[in-house]
Amino acid sequence: MPRDYKGRASSGGGGRRPAPCWAWFLGGLLVGLLAGVLAWLKYGGGASAPLARPPAAAQSREQKPAPVEPEAPRPQFEFYTILPEMEVVVPEPEPAPPAPRGAEQTDAPPGGGVTAIAEDRYMLQMGSFRKYADADRLKASLALVGILAEIQRVNVNGSDTFHRVRSGPYSRDMVNSLRARLRENNISSLVIRLKQ
Repeated sequence: MPRDYKGRASSGGGGRRPAPCWAWFLGGLLVGLLAGVLAWLKYGGGASAPLARPPAAAQSREQKPAPVEPEAPRPQFEFYTILPEMEVVVPEPEPAPPAPRGAEQTDAPPGGGVTAIAEDRYMLQMGSFRKYADADRLKASLALVGILAEIQRVNVNGSDTFHRVRSGPYSRDMVNSLRARLRENNISSLVIRLKQ
């Protein structure tokens, strides 16, 4: 027949309570303090003895001067010569007065049209990224604005690869109108004058 265990007391340390949190904290603090004092006595307590030694070290310095190390040669960077040959940054033009209403306004399609030989040509660079995905994302947002762009892969110093998002070449007037459109869409750009 089964027994009834309902009225029996448990045999597992019934009246004992766990220690409060502050007791554990205080115990840990005391153990840490004791360890710190012991470490200070072992390593830091003997610091008074080395104070007497520096005069001896000073005498040895007077007898034998330390050899002077030659300066390390400064690194040679190639971008000082490469960059001036590649591109010229054009300062931002001042806003032009509005054209009279009677004048005809013709907008050439991006990257197309016939221009005079003496006219300067410009590129717009909207960004330069280490990751191709970032450059492609900017190219897609430019396409939504209506600007055709291309991604150029460039190696810098033979090891770093950058992906430039560029558009052009354009005439000066077209660059100004495209930059205004880019500013409206919070996209920064850099104007680069192409060498002829």
